[in-house]
Amino acid sequence: MTPEDWKKVENALLIPYGSVVLKIDGYEVNVMCVMDKPLHYCLAVYIDGKIKGEWIFKDCEIRRRFYQKHTSSLLDSKQKKRLKREKKAIREEVLKKCAHYWYEPYWKSVRSMKAHFIKNNNSIKLIEVF
Repeated sequence: MTPEDWKKVENALLIPYGSVVLKIDGYEVNVMCVMDKPLHYCLAVYIDGKIKGEWIFKDCEIRRRFYQKHTSSLLDSKQKKRLKREKKAIREEVLKKCAHYWYEPYWKSVRSMKAHFIKNNNSIKLIEVF
């Protein structure tokens, strides 16, 4: 896609309930600006018109390509502070083991969604802007 196409996508998704249709590596991807909370909007990604629960919970190609990965630590601040005294290798291993990951079909910004799509996909085409 050209920078002008990305600008059209960004402008369409800044408007509440704006929508774009993209063709990404054979998938039809609908991105819509939907209400997350009152007066707070996010971008919902529909693959071939659907959001399936199995894509969120099971490791699959669609989840890695289109969904946003979130990370949370299972340690509290007191435990993290105590862990700072350990060697770097031990500290990093414990932090990695105590991390919780989850995926969501929702994005907070067009910029981060665009970067993720470009990084994880080969062909992106703009089909339609609503």
